[in-house]
Amino acid sequence: MTDADIAEVDAILMAAHLVQSSYATILARNFHLTPDCWWVLEREGKTIGVVGATDFGPFAHIGLMAIHPSAQSGGTGSLLLQHALDELDKRGFESITLYSTDAGLGFYPRHGFVWQGISTEWQLRKRKAHSRDYRVSVCADFARIVAVDRGVFGGERGALLAALEGEAPGRMLIAEDAEGAIVGFVVAQPKVLGPFMALSRQAAADLLDAALDFEFDGAPRVALPDAHADAESLMAEAGFVPVRTSRYFIRGKAPRQRRDLMYGQAAYSLG
Repeated sequence: MTDADIAEVDAILMAAHLVQSSYATILARNFHLTPDCWWVLEREGKTIGVVGATDFGPFAHIGLMAIHPSAQSGGTGSLLLQHALDELDKRGFESITLYSTDAGLGFYPRHGFVWQGISTEWQLRKRKAHSRDYRVSVCADFARIVAVDRGVFGGERGALLAALEGEAPGRMLIAEDAEGAIVGFVVAQPKVLGPFMALSRQAAADLLDAALDFEFDGAPRVALPDAHADAESLMAEAGFVPVRTSRYFIRGKAPRQRRDLMYGQAAYSLG
């Protein structure tokens, strides 16, 4: 895939996912994070599919895979995915992760993926009052944040954090303890809260409350990791309600992550 493919790929994503809103901004950002891990499928000179992955160091995360509805037959999806997996294997990733709708429950296991659990997306319905304990402030010191995040996420997200800060400056918050150590952070994207991690439930609650002071494009959403009952109860207490689910798959050994300390994904396409 190249920059010249973005407009055509955007149209494929919109058609495949049955939406009217463009993926162009998200697509361009994700593509530029790891441009050598994106591929398009062509038939008779016309692009009919796309798949891309983000390189996080020890593992890669596949996102935004789609085949145009007019070409979803004859094994086109399997052909495209297998090509991507072969290329990622050559790069030596220990594992490859992705999120999928229920439609992928039969498809991805045929390519070596194992279903790990169900992740739930929550949306704010009515904000509830909260009393903060930690000091929460705006921060763009990626080095400090990445040092804490690396031990939780299990990969390197410095480039992603810089990209998100560039898209919406001043919306990255950190929580600090009495000694000034970072105990959590959240990126309040215009529509989504994430990446979002915290070393304690109180820190997560304080960051969530502070993030809700920003203005959002519609009701803000949070995509929680799978099997995170503590985060789900926190969202319920803050006035969020579950709106949809996705399935989390892994190929290879599981990344070394502390998913129990993750309170929000950057996006399903970014892990």
